[in-house]
Amino acid sequence: MTDTQDVVMIYTTFATVADAAAVGRRLVEERLAACVNILPAMHAIYRWKDAVEEADEAVMLVKTKAATAEAAAARIEKLHPYETPAVLVLPVTGGSAPYLAWIAGETR
Repeated sequence: MTDTQDVVMIYTTFATVADAAAVGRRLVEERLAACVNILPAMHAIYRWKDAVEEADEAVMLVKTKAATAEAAAARIEKLHPYETPAVLVLPVTGGSAPYLAWIAGETR
């Protein structure tokens, strides 16, 4: 049985759904993620290079194993069009045992 400590989610954002989908597909094809979800509409307000900026973005949530998270995050950063992409690895503290096992089984 998969322990919840074996599973993490990676949060990242993209300027377009197409960019998120391209990176997400690569992660799944390369077995760095079991699944990605792309939320197409999010508005961000942030400070960048001493200016307050606003942008519409797409959110991507990546489901993977803790052991794969570093490789998945590095792959996201390599493929990402942003100079400094948001890439946060978040612990999973609970969930459906069969779903957690599926995530573990689909990632290397």
